[in-house]
Amino acid sequence: MVVVDITIARHGQTKLNANRMLQGGRVDCDLNKRGIQQAQQLADRMRNERFDWMISSTLVRAVHTAQIVGAYHAGVPVTQDARLGEMSWGDLDGKSLRDCHPVRSKVIEEWRSGNFGAKTPDGESAEEGRARITEAFTDILNEAVARQYTSIFMCLHGRIMRVILAALVEKDLTKMEQSRHANCAYYQVQVDVDPEVLAKSGVDALAFKYISVDVRDHLKPLHSEEAAE
Repeated sequence: MVVVDITIARHGQTKLNANRMLQGGRVDCDLNKRGIQQAQQLADRMRNERFDWMISSTLVRAVHTAQIVGAYHAGVPVTQDARLGEMSWGDLDGKSLRDCHPVRSKVIEEWRSGNFGAKTPDGESAEEGRARITEAFTDILNEAVARQYTSIFMCLHGRIMRVILAALVEKDLTKMEQSRHANCAYYQVQVDVDPEVLAKSGVDALAFKYISVDVRDHLKPLHSEEAAE
């Protein structure tokens, strides 16, 4: 049995976040000035943590945030994994949250009721999101065990974090909306990895638990507010 601690942080603010635009997987926007400040504050919080591995999605807002955090962790292996990118809202990506709300809210309500196949036009369903993060985490934990990594830092995105926490920790995708998040806030989870169980049944069979939930006190000087995806 190997115990692995995983810190999962959201990326810093972007121009689209600030302008209340929907920023899904099809939108690749870098951090704005405030986002860089937030990333630096996250880096300061993580400065004395020990990480064996740093992972981000391939989207620039997550990559840039991870680079800022990683400046204090020279020599730690860094990986970018497209399977951990933000969920796509399809035709709604890049549009104002106000304009998207009628369609998007209906899809989210479908997910709450257990219809995980629902999606926005040309978007991604919750079930599709769960499938790719399940595959990613299975591979990540297999490699972590093989390399004897016990502490991992991830920089990801709001909605896909909700999928990860609901699917892996809660074991219930209907609980996605219970997970709050803000730019550069983070969760810490722990998982007991039995290599035989992982090989036979996959990551869904492992027990994840929360260590820290929605930590954002390091962002107080910036008066961080919860931001939409």
